[in-house]
Amino acid sequence: MIYVGFGVTAPELGYDDYAGTDVKGKILLMEREVPVSPERDPELFKKWRPYSFHQYKLENAVAHGAKGMIYNYGPIGNPNNSYDAGFIYTHVGDAVVADIFAGTGRSHKETIAAIRKELKPRSFATGKMFTLKNNTEHHPDGIGSNVIGIVEGADPKLKDEVIVLGGHLDHLGRCWELMPGANDNAAAVAVMLGVAEAMTRCEVKPGRSVVFLFFGAEEQGVAGSEFYVNHPSFPLDKTAAFINLEAAGAGDRLNVLAGKNFPDFYAFLEKANGTYIHRMIDASFFSNIARPRQDTARFLWKGVPSVTVGASETFPTNRPSSYHNTRDNLDLITPEIMEDIAQLLYAAIMDMSDEAVLNFRR
Repeated sequence: MIYVGFGVTAPELGYDDYAGTDVKGKILLMEREVPVSPERDPELFKKWRPYSFHQYKLENAVAHGAKGMIYNYGPIGNPNNSYDAGFIYTHVGDAVVADIFAGTGRSHKETIAAIRKELKPRSFATGKMFTLKNNTEHHPDGIGSNVIGIVEGADPKLKDEVIVLGGHLDHLGRCWELMPGANDNAAAVAVMLGVAEAMTRCEVKPGRSVVFLFFGAEEQGVAGSEFYVNHPSFPLDKTAAFINLEAAGAGDRLNVLAGKNFPDFYAFLEKANGTYIHRMIDASFFSNIARPRQDTARFLWKGVPSVTVGASETFPTNRPSSYHNTRDNLDLITPEIMEDIAQLLYAAIMDMSDEAVLNFRR
C-alpha cells in the first residue's frame, strides 16, 4: 500500500505525487479533490481544477502502473469514474485511512495539512500489505434519458420565454433495494411532480411557459444536464431561470445554493416563503469553478440564472451520513418539508411567470 496524496502529476505546477515513488503493481491510497480550495484561492484553483476529477486520478494511477486504488471519499458508492479492466477501485472512509496510517509514525491529518500549506507531495510506502477484491462490470452501451414536460404559458407575449424546474432522476444504478436514493434524489422528483400537478389542475395558468426537466445520468458526470444545455429543447437565451431541486426531502429548513449570485431571483423565493411557508431559509454564494457536482453547474456555465433548492436540518441529529449509501431510505424523509417546498416553488414560479420583464442575468 502506497500513499500518494492527491494522485496528481502536474509538471506545469511543479507538483508530482508520484515523483520518486515506485507504484508499479501496488495499491494506492489517494485523497479526493486537490490541495487548493476554490473558495480560498479561486485563481490558483483554476490551474489545479483539471486534476480534481475522479477520472483523472484513476487514469493517472493506471498510467503509473498501479494495480489498484482505494479512494478516501466516503465510504460511499459512486459510479462517476473511469474504467480499466483489471484495475481494482473502491472507496473508503476515516476508519480504513486510520488503519493504514497507524504505526507509520505519521498523522493523516498533519500530512494533509502539510501538503496544503507547502504544496509539496508527502507520498510514502506505508509498509502495509492489502488484498482487495471486487467485481466491476462496464456497460458502455448504457443509455440515460432526460424526461421533459411543459405547461405552456398563457400570455402570448411571454410564453416563448421559459422557467425551468429540474432535478435528476437517477441514483446509483439499478440496485434500488440496496441503494434507495430516497432523498437524493427521489424526493426532489416527487416535489417536481407535485408542482406540475398543481399547475396543470389550476385554472390560472402561468404567463411564461414552465418546463419540468428530469435529468438522467446526473450521478455519472452530470451528463444529463450537460447533454441538455448542448442540445436544448428550448433556447437558452429564452430560458429566464432554472430552479434545480437536490435532496429536498429531509429536514426542516430551506437552502438556496447560488441565491446570493442572483438576488432578484432569490427575492421571489424569499417572498413566497415569507408569505405562505414561513420556514427558515438561507441563501449562499456559489463560485461554480470546481468540477460540476450538480445540474445547476451546467446551466450556470451557459449563462442561465440558476439556483439549487434543498432541505437541511436546523439541529443536526449527528446520525451517520446518508450520502450515496444504504441509509438514504424512507426513514429520512420528512413529507412536510416536501409539501412546503412544492407550495413555495408553485407560488414563486407563478409570480415570476407573470412579470413583464424577467432579467436575472443582470
